[in-house]
Amino acid sequence: MDIDVSGWQRPQEPRPAKNANLAKTPDLTKAPAALLFVAADLLARSFADTIGRRHDLTLAEWRCMMVLAPRPGLANIEVAEASGVDVMTVSRALRRLERHGRLERRADPADKRRVTGSLTPKGLDLYRTVAPSAELLFAELNVQDRAQLSRYLKTVIASLR
Repeated sequence: MDIDVSGWQRPQEPRPAKNANLAKTPDLTKAPAALLFVAADLLARSFADTIGRRHDLTLAEWRCMMVLAPRPGLANIEVAEASGVDVMTVSRALRRLERHGRLERRADPADKRRVTGSLTPKGLDLYRTVAPSAELLFAELNVQDRAQLSRYLKTVIASLR
């Protein structure tokens, strides 16, 4: 007796899903840390493309200026701690600010080994010019949302320090 097997396929054992391990892997792209990384990178890029380019100012320099404008006379390590920027990057940024006439350094009269920095009048003028533009990077947020974001970020920063 002839049996037509042309359309017959041998039953296959169930295969594990192609990405079986993927189902067990958490997607962290929506987690706060991942979102903060993305936001920080986008903010840095936006700053560099607009404010930085217009004023020949790096983000590290701006971060140093934000610390020194209200608190002149800090040493490199203090600027690094307050800004969250590593000491070597702060040193380079402060040297560049000094080269452009935006920062003045001097030995601390109480400790000649300690060198402090303060923004020059030119540096303060630039700070006052850039500050409103830097705030525009968050123009999409209303006042309450900005305040809430600041509170959350302060909590995150405090827990990481």
